[in-house]
Amino acid sequence: MVRITMILLCLLLAAAAAGRYQAEVSVREARRDIERLDAARVRELSSIQVLRAEVAYLENPDRLSKIADQVTDLQPLTGGQLMTADEFFLAFGEPAVKIAPIAGTHDEDVILKALAMADVQEAE
Repeated sequence: MVRITMILLCLLLAAAAAGRYQAEVSVREARRDIERLDAARVRELSSIQVLRAEVAYLENPDRLSKIADQVTDLQPLTGGQLMTADEFFLAFGEPAVKIAPIAGTHDEDVILKALAMADVQEAE
């Protein structure tokens, strides 16, 4: 009986040692995975910083202005290119929506005329 107990205890000890070894191996693998993921995270953060720097360079207003000057011949608007409220009314006809005048404002109010001539549609 003592021999069977000794053999069972030896088998139990061997199983415990094998289990501990497996646990150590899995912990080492997990640590390697964590280190690999940390290194990948650092690389990604670095590439994000590079991309942000590139976006800042590409969106630089001075740079875009120089490119616009080289590629196009656009000029700022002049007063002659803009329509008055009366010219707008003559060009586009009868207003689509009538707006009642607001108390305390003049009938010549440009904003009211522009709103009255705008084509307002209800959202469906």
